[in-house]
Amino acid sequence: MPDKPHRLGPIELANGILPLHAGSFLFAAFISISLTTFISVIQPYVLTVQIGLAVDQQGQVSGDMMFYSEVIVLALSAAVGVLSDRLGRRGIFAVGALILGIGYGLYGMVDSVTTLTATRIFLAFGIAIVNVLVQAVQADYPAESSRGKLVGLTGFAIGIGAVLIGVVFSRLPYWYVDAGMSELAAGRNTMFTMAGLALFLAVLVRLGLKGGRPPQPGRPTSFARSMIQGLRAGRQNPLIALAYGSAFVARADLVVVGTFFTLWLNQTAIAAGMNPEDAMRAAGGFFALAMSSALIWAPIAGFINDRLDRTRAMALAMFLCAIGYSVMGLIPDPLGGWMYPAAVLLGIGQMSAITASQTLIGQEASAVNRGSIIGMFSFFGAAGVMFITSVGGRIFDSISPAAPFVLVGFINVLLFIAAILISRLPDQQQVTV
Repeated sequence: MPDKPHRLGPIELANGILPLHAGSFLFAAFISISLTTFISVIQPYVLTVQIGLAVDQQGQVSGDMMFYSEVIVLALSAAVGVLSDRLGRRGIFAVGALILGIGYGLYGMVDSVTTLTATRIFLAFGIAIVNVLVQAVQADYPAESSRGKLVGLTGFAIGIGAVLIGVVFSRLPYWYVDAGMSELAAGRNTMFTMAGLALFLAVLVRLGLKGGRPPQPGRPTSFARSMIQGLRAGRQNPLIALAYGSAFVARADLVVVGTFFTLWLNQTAIAAGMNPEDAMRAAGGFFALAMSSALIWAPIAGFINDRLDRTRAMALAMFLCAIGYSVMGLIPDPLGGWMYPAAVLLGIGQMSAITASQTLIGQEASAVNRGSIIGMFSFFGAAGVMFITSVGGRIFDSISPAAPFVLVGFINVLLFIAAILISRLPDQQQVTV
């Protein structure tokens, strides 16, 4: 007879999951977003101070760095999901965090675009592992009745971590310079600080998450077959296909905010006469505003995802996201007064897309093939990042810094239409594959 499910506040947990496991996961998600996103936020500082790259080349280089990184994420995501099904979540999560720690340590030493590229590719291995494992554990831990609540609470934790980037981590170079360090030493010590945070994450997940393999009824399948099952699930279930499409868009949303939003603000601030540390602080303030609005919206989004049919919740999320990014693309001065409401709308749209996509994939991915399906979910997310970075960096430099936002807003409109069409399919099956 199965044990009575435990609870973490209002969230009913799956059988065998303790409040310690769920609490540790939420703390890990909070730290993970800082580690996987900050590398894009700090990149303008690295390009300016450590490498000395001209401003008119930074958009394309930033886009290329993300593209190379996402090639690795794209190649690894499905495989990481399958491995976590076969070997267990906890150990692989810890390995990913260790890779991030080493990568951040190396990032503090880069002095050319070549060494930057090599280090960014190494970091991508850790980013791929951590991103997939956050989503897999998030899908493992709640009872179905509380799935939207846990996704919303996870979004809240991730939102706090993202706000921390803007109000703390993005200001580390400024604080280190204020303490008497050179700009170069301040950048390096910032990276070493993040490396220490990554090592702490490795210890946290190793000690706090549930050990062992996730439940997998039936006979084990081969590695290749498990990956094929993740792709086949999208062909058989329109809701999983919609979730894969939403991953493509939601990850692109994150890249535009993490890479092009901060780069645009940073370049505008430097052009206005600020030094690199003050520019980084100004960019971090607006980034924190966007992430704060996402943080406040996260539990509301979780409530909506549990109350609405999840296909319609997805349509609503894509609509909000389209508004947020389209408005941002119309801002004439990113340091002016209109940036405040635009940043709020951007954060709401971003969090809506993240929570809706993760709630839907968590609902539709069964325990048997969960890692495979979520790995494929991350695969499509990486494909979205590759697309927006390969195109976004070039249109950032050649057309306008606002162009990547307009592009992502248009893609969100397309997915909104797809969600509406799927929601109107007759007798749409809400089943797991």
